[in-house]
Amino acid sequence: MQLPIIIRDSLVEELDDMLEAYANDPDTEAVVSYLLEQLEILADEEGIDDVLSELEDEASLEAPLAELLEAEMASNDEFEFTGEEVVSLLERLCEIEWENDDEDDDWDDEDEDEDDLDEDDDDYL
Repeated sequence: MQLPIIIRDSLVEELDDMLEAYANDPDTEAVVSYLLEQLEILADEEGIDDVLSELEDEASLEAPLAELLEAEMASNDEFEFTGEEVVSLLERLCEIEWENDDEDDDWDDEDEDEDDLDEDDDDYL
């Protein structure tokens, strides 16, 4: 499934903020619950409905996503509870591909066009 990269960036940031509150040993169930809740909120903001159902269906998961995430985190002694690690696990389990937002690409093109105009203006001075 493809999702906008802005969702990934926001998830990592939100999870990092949440995980800072835990001293050493975050509660796996709380982390997974927070991740999935934030994912739903961010997807809704991007106009994507039922993102969790779609992820589970497209990845052909054998169990609910929450159970799989918790099991992966709990069974891996080397798992680091960071926003990046948690989101990486999610994208690996659900085979998520992150895509750049078209608006960002348009903005970059406009910015480059403005630079070209500025360079042309300098030639006339």
